[in-house]
Amino acid sequence: MKATPLQWKTDWCFEESQQRRHYVIEPWLDGRRVGRAHGWFESGERFVLEKIEIDSRQRSRGYGSTVIEQLRQKARDEGCRELVINNVRSSNLRAISLYEALGAKAVPLSSNLCAFAISPP
Repeated sequence: MKATPLQWKTDWCFEESQQRRHYVIEPWLDGRRVGRAHGWFESGERFVLEKIEIDSRQRSRGYGSTVIEQLRQKARDEGCRELVINNVRSSNLRAISLYEALGAKAVPLSSNLCAFAISPP
């Protein structure tokens, strides 16, 4: 049986502040939202993921990595030099494992938070 592909609802510029363009991206499956990610970017500079959430019943199905791949493509399209996944708790081992598998490098922010950078996106 073939898997149903995700559908995307995106707003790449739902708000602007200074040079930053804030975005929201949502993956949908069979008419139901399975996640949400948001952050900001400056064309030609950084693409920042502030938060990514995947519905707990939909985890471990590749949706998180698919969302991040969509964001990486947008970062490349915008000429950004890096994709930064911000404010990751050091206790969130599943997320850290995913980010590292995607080639992200940890950047400590505090004793319990770090960011992950993928450069180039």
